[in-house]
Amino acid sequence: MRRFDLSEWKRSPHLTDLRRTVAGLLAEGRHRTALDEVLCALRRDPENLDGLFVALSVLAQSRTTRLGSPEPLTEMQQWSALLAPITTACSACDARWYSTHAVLFADNDVQFQPTNPIGMQCQKCRYTLCRDCLKAQRPTSYTASVDAPEVVAGSCANTACDGRGLSVPVLPTGRPDATPMDPAAIEGVLVVRDGPIRPTTDDALAVVTRFLPLISDDAPLLHIRRARPGTMSDNATRDALARSLLLDLEREGALAPDSWGRSRRMHILAGPGGDGDYLIVPVQKSLRRLPPATPHAASGPGTYTYLLQILPLRGSWATLRDPRTGDFHEGTFGALSAPAESLPGIAQEIIKRFERMGQSRRVMFFEGDYTQEQGLTTDDVYGIVTEGSASLSPYSEGAE
Repeated sequence: MRRFDLSEWKRSPHLTDLRRTVAGLLAEGRHRTALDEVLCALRRDPENLDGLFVALSVLAQSRTTRLGSPEPLTEMQQWSALLAPITTACSACDARWYSTHAVLFADNDVQFQPTNPIGMQCQKCRYTLCRDCLKAQRPTSYTASVDAPEVVAGSCANTACDGRGLSVPVLPTGRPDATPMDPAAIEGVLVVRDGPIRPTTDDALAVVTRFLPLISDDAPLLHIRRARPGTMSDNATRDALARSLLLDLEREGALAPDSWGRSRRMHILAGPGGDGDYLIVPVQKSLRRLPPATPHAASGPGTYTYLLQILPLRGSWATLRDPRTGDFHEGTFGALSAPAESLPGIAQEIIKRFERMGQSRRVMFFEGDYTQEQGLTTDDVYGIVTEGSASLSPYSEGAE
C-alpha cells in the first residue's frame, strides 16, 4: 500500500465541499454519517488526498467524544480498506492505529515531544514501534524512584538506518493486507465461508470491506456462498472451489466469461468476527468487447472446456503440466460459459497470457464441462483457435 510523505499532507487553503459537509456533521456529533461521506468520496477516488486527510480528522476525534456521539463509528467503518493508506502499523507486533500527527503537522512545522506516545517512528524508513513494544525495549530498573519520569526511546531495527533513534511525528505506514484495486473495475466478489451456514450480507461485508476498497453500498456486487467440509482445506481445494463457483455464476449470467482469469483468491483465516475462515475472490471487469452480431447470428451462451497447447521446436502439440503434480498449468485448462461466436476472442486472451513462452500456441474447445473428466480425446474436440486467428476451425489430425 502506498506510503504518503509529510509534504503531501499540507492542508489546502480552500474549504472543499467534503470538508464543509463533514465539519457540519461533526458539529452535530454525527460521526458515523461523517465517515460514511468520506468513504463514499474515497470509493470514487481511493487516493484522494483531501478525502484521506478528512478521514484522519474524523478519526482524530477523542475517544470520549466518539463514544458519546449519537452516531458512534462502527468497526466496519474504522477498518475499511479505503483507510489503509492512513493506517499506522507497529513493525514488531502489527498493532494498528490512526496517528493524528499528520493532522497536527499539516499547517506548521511544529516541534513537540509527547510524554506518553502511542508509538514512535524512524524518520528515514518509517520503522514504527507501538507503546507496548517501546516499553519492552526499555530495560527494567529496580533502583529508580517510582515517581521518576520515564524516558520513551527506541531505535530502528533496519540495518540501513544504523540504529537511528525513533521519534515523532508518527506518520501512516499503510496496511499490507489491504488489496489495492480500482473499485470501479470490480465486476463482482465471490464470498465463501467455511462451514454449513451461509454468511449473511452483513457478515460478508464486514470481511470484504476490510480487505477490498468497497463500501456497504457495494453489497449487490457480492455473491455469497458456503463451503462444504473439506473444500477449503488447502490451496488446491480452495482454487477448485473458486473455479466451480465462478463457473456457476457465469452460467447464471452474473459474471462475464473467463472470470477465473480475471480473479484473485484471498484466504482470510477466521474473519473479523471470528466466525470462520473465508475465501474472498474479487473478479475484475472484462476488457474484451465482442463484435456486434446480427440478430440472426447471435446465439445464447453455451458451456465449453478450453485447453491450451504449445508446439515445441521439435515435436507435436503438447499441454503444459506441473512437473511435480502432473496437473494442468494454471490458466491452461478450465470451463466457461459463452456464446460460440465469442470463443475466438476468448482463445486469443488465453494465448496472450502465455506469449512469454515464444512458442506457437493454440486453444482447443470441447463442448460441455470436462474439467472433472479423465481422458479427453480428439473425438470430443468442438473446435480449435490458433494464435492470431479470428475463427474457430474444426480439428484435423496433424494440423499446424
